[in-house]
Amino acid sequence: MNCPNCGGSGEFAGRICDKCKGSGEIDIKLLLKSCGENVTIHPLAKIVKPEVIEIGDNTQIDDFSFIYGGQGIEIGKNVHICSFVSIIGGGKFIIGDYASLTAGCRVITGSDDFTGEYMVSPTVPTKFRKPNMADVVEMQDYSVMGTNSVIHPGTTIKEGSVTGSCTLITKDLEPWGIYTGTPARRVGERSKNIIDLGREYARGIKAEA
Repeated sequence: MNCPNCGGSGEFAGRICDKCKGSGEIDIKLLLKSCGENVTIHPLAKIVKPEVIEIGDNTQIDDFSFIYGGQGIEIGKNVHICSFVSIIGGGKFIIGDYASLTAGCRVITGSDDFTGEYMVSPTVPTKFRKPNMADVVEMQDYSVMGTNSVIHPGTTIKEGSVTGSCTLITKDLEPWGIYTGTPARRVGERSKNIIDLGREYARGIKAEA
């Protein structure tokens, strides 16, 4: 058996050889729970707990993004995660096909209790804290978060909805809306034409296979 990272043989304690593990020169895609075809993860993207992250075909993760796997992350097909995006909090996150997180977005999947009844931050043991990571954060197919938007724990951006820059999402966004503001409010309707375009694109991919 040859190591898929370096091509060499050696002692194995997992998917890659012990030499590669020790060197730190590892293709991060080999450490993911699953990885589709034609996935691009730029070298300066930081991914923590890749073993709980699943990525679909044709997805791109840009430099200077930060992704913490937490309780698990499912990334669909043709997803774009732009530079300076952070996925943090330690909970679970699902992002559907053809969805996008544009530059500077924050996805918060869990949070400490800030009421003063408990301590905060991972610098103290969990018994002194009350972290809440019970609810999934989800972005459904064709949804887009505009630049520097923030999504709070337990919220869902439903199919096709988009947010303008610096939008604060504290409650679910209903399908095919255009939202903006702090907190988010619906200001318009989004065309569903992109569904037909997505189907046409998918047919083209299948024809090329």
